[in-house]
Amino acid sequence: MGTPGAWFYEGLAGIRPDPEGPGFKKILIKPAPVGGVTWVKAHHDSTHGRIVSHWQRDGNQWNLDLVIPANTTATVYVPASDAGSVTESGQPAARAEGVKFLRLENMAAVYAVGSGTYRFQSTIPETVK
Repeated sequence: MGTPGAWFYEGLAGIRPDPEGPGFKKILIKPAPVGGVTWVKAHHDSTHGRIVSHWQRDGNQWNLDLVIPANTTATVYVPASDAGSVTESGQPAARAEGVKFLRLENMAAVYAVGSGTYRFQSTIPETVK
């Protein structure tokens, strides 16, 4: 994260390469809700295509819109009080097609996803605000 642009898309938007899949073959999406920032929209043009992360919070509600390019996978960290409060495209994330719950980690529900477009929604833990 040596440049301001990298800090923005890697830090705030959370678009990061996964060391297990060099060249953004595997992607980490780990957004950073900080201070008074209420939304971030960023993209990174990888060799596999455009990766998009757009998050917004309104009070304790969190929305995360993603685009994961073809022939790639991503590990997605969704800030959440618990995994049961997370939805993807309006249905419980645990039942969403192409979404696999992995674990809870540091006040985030962690999911594995394939290429595609996703819309996660959750309730943000009080300590994240």
